[in-house]
Order: sequence, then structure tokens, then C-alpha cells
Amino acid sequence: MNKRAFTLIELLVVIAIIGILAGLIVVSLGGAQESANDAKRKADINQLAKAVMIYKTNNNVLPTETCLIGSDCSDDNVFGSALLLRDPNGSYYRYSSTDGNHYTITATLSNTNDYFFDSSTGKYTEGVATANPIDGACGSSANIEHDTIPSTNLCLTGTASTVTGDGVPYTWDCIGIDGGDDASCEATKTGWINTGLGFYIMKYEAKNVGGVATSTHEGIPWVSITQTNAISACSSLGSGYHLITNAEWTSLARHIANQSSNWSNDTVGSGVLSRGYSANTADDGFQNTAPAPNAGPGYEYNTGVNTVGDAGQFKFKRIHYLANGHVIWDLAGNIREWNNNTCNMGIGENMWQNSLWLEWSDSNLADYELGVAGPIPLYVSNQNAGKYYGCTANGNGLIRGGRWFNGINSGIFAITLDHSPIYTYNDIGFRCVR
Repeated sequence: MNKRAFTLIELLVVIAIIGILAGLIVVSLGGAQESANDAKRKADINQLAKAVMIYKTNNNVLPTETCLIGSDCSDDNVFGSALLLRDPNGSYYRYSSTDGNHYTITATLSNTNDYFFDSSTGKYTEGVATANPIDGACGSSANIEHDTIPSTNLCLTGTASTVTGDGVPYTWDCIGIDGGDDASCEATKTGWINTGLGFYIMKYEAKNVGGVATSTHEGIPWVSITQTNAISACSSLGSGYHLITNAEWTSLARHIANQSSNWSNDTVGSGVLSRGYSANTADDGFQNTAPAPNAGPGYEYNTGVNTVGDAGQFKFKRIHYLANGHVIWDLAGNIREWNNNTCNMGIGENMWQNSLWLEWSDSNLADYELGVAGPIPLYVSNQNAGKYYGCTANGNGLIRGGRWFNGINSGIFAITLDHSPIYTYNDIGFRCVR
């Protein structure tokens, strides 16, 4: 019997048919794998949705964030044992809640559609999940003082950027999620506060710590320093630091006088302002002979001769409150403080009256001095605003606040203009700003 061999054309046809069949098998297997992966994703989403529902039932509120489950969510307990579930390709499933009540759990299917559970509808859906933009919000580390660079609790929601600055201030952003707005946050190093008036200020009168002007409650204020050296001590702290100016002091004093918490009757203009550590025998029945021995919590009042405590008469209160909640110490009493300005004697614009103690209501101060340094609206010494002591020589330095024994002459608006910039005494110190 004759056997006929396959021709070349027949072999090529067979090979082509086998290739086509193999391709169909591969496509079929690939589709089966995708279907299996998608089935797992849907089962995982179902398990995660139930875990979050259980957490919500037990805890009433959910974290408000958008995050990758098992990667960067703030509280892994929300997901229970389902926390370990991963997409078949190794990536993370997504959680989002904008209100702490409703939430979505999302996976991406093989066809690139989202598959998600939305608790607000109770439905599982394939499609494009609705974006849940979350605005960034500052955390509890914002707007307080820090001994070191803040690194925790930076953001309530959003992602924290790198913290920058030397502490006056520290700044960072909380970056919004899924198109949410960013939030700008800040804090300060210990001993400095944001006035909210465009500058930062030492919370306490400057202390000499190793030759560096330092705002701390510990120690006695840096006194017996000239205005010239006070200017230098502040500028040496770095770029933007300077001895407080009269304009800054005055704006701060007027801001303080406009806060009801700084008045004895808790209403602006009603009762008296506090003038701090300033007792004088004629006005108060006892008189200090030295600066306050302590500052900081527990020493808020001048309670007796050279003594301080945590309670006392309102007029002897040493702290004043700002609208942003910060407090500042000894602006009205304890020691007087150099400002970064000088005076010229005379009458009229840019001239300072030469006189002994005057009330701010005196008509001689209405042409210039009241407008640039006094209380507006007008307050006087029986409201503990302080008094004016005139410019005795051209070029004298401005000194603000009262000293430990000035009585009703003390106050946040008190000013004395009778010493040259090279004068020193043990009741004159300073305070830096930035």
C-alpha cells in the first residue's frame, strides 16, 4: 500500500489551526482569571463593608478620611480582621468617610471600573465611585506652644506637609484629599505667641539666658540694659526679629482693651483693666520693692508686698487675653519696657509733650500723642489704663508699661519719655517681636 506524506501546505494549515485554538484557550483562561479576581474583590468589599458597619455600631462615629485600608488609615480597628484583605494584584482597597457617619469601600475591577459599597444607600455598585473630597484641617498641635518641632497631631484631616520655621512660627499644610482644600497651620515655640495683629511677640518679658534674649517664665527680667543694646539683643535672634515698636505696642494695647475678658465687669469699658504687678501704698495700701519673684501658671496676681499667687484682686492680674485665646504676661506692670522709637519735644504732629504725669484725656495730648500711643476709645488711670510722662529731651527713648510700684500710673497704655537711649536702670527691660 502506498502511504502519502503531508505536503508543506497541509502542515502549515495544521499549525495555523493549532495556533488559533491555543490562542482561544489562553484568552479563555485569562478571562476566567479576571473573573475569579473580580469575584474575590467583590467578596472582600462585602467583608470589609460589614466590618466597618460593626465598628460604627459599637463606636457611633467613623474616622473622617480617605485612605488605603491596611496602609495609611488612622485607625486599623475600624476594619477588624478584614484589615489583612488585599486586592489580588497586591494593592490596597480604599475607605472613605466625609461625615463620620456614612462611608464607602472601593476596589478597582479588571475592566478598570470601580466596585464599591456605599453605606448611605446600602448598595453595591459597579461604575465610577463618586469622589468624596475632604478638606484639610489643622490638628491639635496647631496654635499652641511647643518645646520642640511639632511632629504629631498635625492634621485632623488631610495629609501633613513638612513642618518648617524656627518656631516663630512653625508652619505646615494639611493637604486636602480627593480635591479637598488645603489648610495652612501654624504653632510657636515655647514662650512666643501670635498676636493676630501681624506680628509674634514674647509671651514674657525678655530674660538673659546665656546672653540671649529669651521668653521664659523662669528667672528675673533682663533689666539695666540700654535701648541701644535691647535693639541689638532682639535683632541678634535672627531675620525679622526686632525690639517692639511703639506702633506694635499701641495696637496690642488697644486690642487688649477691646476684649471683655480684660475688664473687671466682663464688658469692654465697664469696671477696670488689670494693671498687674504694680502695687503702690497710696493707691493700694501696700507697695512692692522689687520685681515679681515668679511668673507663669500659679503666679497670676500680685497678692502682697513682693509676692504673687494664683488668685487675688482683678486690678493686680498680670495676664491679658488676646482674641485668639493666647495670653501675655506683665505688659502693664512689673518692669517698664523699651520700645524701638525716640521722641522729640514740642507741640503738634510728630512732637511729644514735655510734662510730668498726665491723664490721656488731657487736651495737650490730643494733637498727636493720644493718636499714636494712647487708648482709643479713651480710658484714664482710674480705669487702670496708665498715664503719660512727657519727653524731656529730643532723642529720648520710648518706654512703655509700668513698674512694680507705679500704682495707677501703670497700665498697658502707660508711657514714659524721660530717658536717653543709653540710660540703664533696674526697672527697665524689653520684649522682642517678629
